[in-house]
Amino acid sequence: MKVYRAMCKEERDNTIKNKSPDFKKRFKWFATNIDFIYNRVKDGKFNNSRFKKGAYDYILVFEADTSKADFISTNETQFDRRRNPRITFIEEIIN
Repeated sequence: MKVYRAMCKEERDNTIKNKSPDFKKRFKWFATNIDFIYNRVKDGKFNNSRFKKGAYDYILVFEADTSKADFISTNETQFDRRRNPRITFIEEIIN
C-alpha cells in the first residue's frame, strides 16, 4: 500500500540517499491518505510546526506492508523500526 510522510530537508535527504525511511526514533508515522498530509500535517499547527519552520516541507511516497504496522487509524499508520517493517521509498511529491 502507498503511504505518505511529510518531513524536513535533513530527513528527506537521508531517506532518498538510503532508499528507506530515516528512523532516528523507534516509531515513525505515515499517512495513508495524501489529503491528510495537505489538510492537516501542512496546516502550520500540526505537532507544533508553527515553531519549527520547515518541519514538513517535503512529502515522500513509500510502499509499505501495512500488515506489519503497529497502529492503523483512518488517516495514519505507525511502524516500529524494531519489527523491521518493509517500507520502500518510491518518489518525492514536488509541490
